[in-house]
Amino acid sequence: MAFFKWLFGRERSSSAQSPSSANRWTVSENGNPTLVEGSTRITVFQQDRGWKYCIADVGDREDPHFSDAYATEREAQEEALAHFRGEPSRHQSLSASTTEDRRQRWEAHIQERSLTIEELQRFLAENKDLGITALRKPEAKIASHLKQLDWQIAEYRNAGVSANLISLAERQKSALARLAEEVAARIEIKQAKRPPKRTPVSDSQLSTELSRKVDDLIRLFAETPVVDPSEVERRYSRAMRDATAKMLDGGTTYGQASGAPEFLSQDEESFRAFMKEADQDLAWQCSTVSDAFKRYLEIGETPAPHYPMRVAVLLSKAKDLEREKQFLAAWCMHFPSGNGVKYAALVERAKKVGAIPA
Repeated sequence: MAFFKWLFGRERSSSAQSPSSANRWTVSENGNPTLVEGSTRITVFQQDRGWKYCIADVGDREDPHFSDAYATEREAQEEALAHFRGEPSRHQSLSASTTEDRRQRWEAHIQERSLTIEELQRFLAENKDLGITALRKPEAKIASHLKQLDWQIAEYRNAGVSANLISLAERQKSALARLAEEVAARIEIKQAKRPPKRTPVSDSQLSTELSRKVDDLIRLFAETPVVDPSEVERRYSRAMRDATAKMLDGGTTYGQASGAPEFLSQDEESFRAFMKEADQDLAWQCSTVSDAFKRYLEIGETPAPHYPMRVAVLLSKAKDLEREKQFLAAWCMHFPSGNGVKYAALVERAKKVGAIPA
């Protein structure tokens, strides 16, 4: 295919096969600058606060090349032509221009974390008799830093952070792990001294129809096998490629191209008014979570945490504690990590009601 010949190299004369002048650019149906050379199409479009270009074979949309963002339309056009011709880059992308700033921010972040660790160590050393509630705060802070370090150390290397500071970050991770063990041990000791909890009384106020709807939702999560993370990523990448192609072809928004729920397309004022009522509608929340989970299984897009949290809250308000527990257990089976504040709140709620181990 012509696109693969371009991608891997082909013989061509500069006069016969290379786009050579600005006046050969035309405007596509979507309003984007476009240039067609033989079987190759170059398109320039606005995205990510800048201008990008896409180089693709006219008859093959499977493997287009998308560039980084550039400051202006003209820079993106000139970079596209240089890339197509195999010439040196003429302009710096927006991402490249921020590389040094990113490196400096990461290095400052590492140094600030050292101060945080010292504060945590001092706080725990000076307060030997903290209760469980008081210990939860440093526990959450330590866990947050450990989760960040799991992926940030790789980012430090990519950003060109100095070897000494990367080594410091690795030592910080070890220090935080020791603090996590200390806090967990202290909490365990405190919990062992607590009297046993009474089993919460469940006196459900749900109607038969609502009970059935919630049970259907719980069953959907509980009976669906957990999808391997690599498969989730594969599905999501494929869906993003398809959505991008639709956006370029039809001038549609991301929501339209990706098949997002229609209620998300409302203007802000209408959306707020709509959600004010929807937040109290358990049947609607169950349907929304069900649709979002099915969408996750299809395209790998993780459901937003607001809606499952509303299901749990509304079940609690209806005094159906057993169904709340079952729902949270089923949710955490598929989404156990708690990455992000609201996702973490769901996991913490599940632990609190006994849906998953604390």
